[in-house]
Amino acid sequence: MTRTPASSGSRPARDGDVDGDGRADTLTILRAGTLRVRYSHGGEDDVRFETGNPAFVDVHVLGSADADRDGHAEVFVQTDQGASIGVATMFRYVGGHLRLATLGGKQAALAYGGSTGFLASWACRPAQVPAAALVTSTGPSSAPNIYTLDLRYYRFDQGRASLTELSHRTAGPAALDQLPTVRDAVSGAAGCGSARLTS
Repeated sequence: MTRTPASSGSRPARDGDVDGDGRADTLTILRAGTLRVRYSHGGEDDVRFETGNPAFVDVHVLGSADADRDGHAEVFVQTDQGASIGVATMFRYVGGHLRLATLGGKQAALAYGGSTGFLASWACRPAQVPAAALVTSTGPSSAPNIYTLDLRYYRFDQGRASLTELSHRTAGPAALDQLPTVRDAVSGAAGCGSARLTS
């Protein structure tokens, strides 16, 4: 089923509204590696994606929010996890269907979490770069509580589900409380709208 955009980007979609019709859609993991969206007015899409070993990974929908303000909510799914780092991927509604988001030709991998040796986070709609849909922050520790972070800002290629880097910068080395944090400009938290990062 093909839908036309309900918004030109002047007003973001509500959380959960993938197709932009003003109503939340139903998101389900059918099995590890397949996301199903059932649209509120009928029709559905099944989208395949790569995951870690399903015996050890809790693959689940983190949430859905309009990262790029195009009137369609992106979907975020946890796809892998370790002792201290989780990994999410995202999906974007393009050409009437939900599609897997890519970065550099591969499934987008958004790390989050951390330990005393490494930190990672991501957020959508970063206030520092309004043209960006997404920001990632990753970096190692060089001494107790001293980190150097690599911040990268991305936008979607127009009409596609692929991410393109807009800019990047390095922050630190410095104490964690002196480094910039990445936050969704709407919710004020890491992640994107209803997709909150708890690791």
